Order: sequence, then C-alpha cells, then structure tokens
Amino acid sequence: MGTILNIAAGKLQPLDIKDEDLKDTFIVNVDPMYMHCIEPAVVEYDWKQWIGNRFYRANINMDAFVFMERTIINFDRVCIYRFLEHISFIQVMYFIYLISTVTEKNATVDIIVPNYLLLAKMLLGESVKSPFFERDNILLTTELLNEPSCPHASIWTPDRAFHFWEMEGRFKVENVDPCFKFDGRDIYLRFQARRI
Repeated sequence: MGTILNIAAGKLQPLDIKDEDLKDTFIVNVDPMYMHCIEPAVVEYDWKQWIGNRFYRANINMDAFVFMERTIINFDRVCIYRFLEHISFIQVMYFIYLISTVTEKNATVDIIVPNYLLLAKMLLGESVKSPFFERDNILLTTELLNEPSCPHASIWTPDRAFHFWEMEGRFKVENVDPCFKFDGRDIYLRFQARRI
C-alpha cells in the first residue's frame, strides 16, 4: 500500500484499506490529541529503515502544519477526513502547498468535508414546523459553525474543491462524490486530489 499520512486522524483510520494492504503499509497519524505518541525524529528514522514488507503505524502529537513543514517523509497517500473545513480560508492555499511538499508524484489525497451546497439546500428548505427541525438544526449548526473552540473556517463545494486544489497546478481533482455518507450523515463531499 505504501506510505500514508493521516491528518487530524483521531481514532479514524484511512478508508478503503483492506487487511491484505496492511502488511506493507506505513501509516503516520498526526493529531495534537494523542497522549501515547512517538517523536517525529523516531518515525523518520523508522521510515528510512522501512523496506515495505511490514506494517507500521505511528501516532504523532503535533499540529499538521508544523509536521508537514518539518518532515522529510514523502507519502503516497494523504487522508484528510473532516479537517479541511477547519483550515482558515487565508491558510487553505498554504495548506495545499504543504501537502504538495510531502507527497510523491501521483500520490492521492483523500478528502472528506461538509458539502455546503447540501447544507445550503437544507437551510433554505427548512421549516420550523417540521417534525425533523430539531434534528436538522443540530446537524446544520454543527456542520456550518461547529464549536467555538474548533470552528469551521472554510467553505467546501465540488466547484471550490476543483478551484482551490487545481489552482496552482500541483493537483488534479478526481472521484468527486457530492453526497458521501460518513459518520451516519450523507451531507459530505468526498474527493481525491492526485499530485501531478
């Protein structure tokens, strides 16, 4: 399977990995929430020694920006699930640039974000008299704003995915699913950006 960077991983593991892929996969989970973790220098040493015939997983307690600015590892795949919307609009292009610096040519970046087109349709069609108003209100408020300590700071739609990820010619957007069901909700946008 190769080398995988799993950004803001928490407890989530990369989707679409089969058990048979694990024997030759090097996964680096980066998230500041990890209590039991390995130092980046140790992971980089292990990466230099890794010859692709065994499974390796490391948790690194670090901000994704800082990790990508400092690491020497080149990844074949990057997973970003429900994190990109937390990147401030003014930092989005720098974040995409950093992804390009830690990926090999033809690497895949697998992204899941709230699809703001679907959320906008829900908001425009809502009725406070609907028996589902409270449920939908919680979903809309969470996905549009999130908690003040961890707000959503950028808006994503299929058109925006193409625009921002292809803007500087480092990536090509592929496999767009505008109604991806994830974590029990079908309001997500999933797409891949291939490093060119």
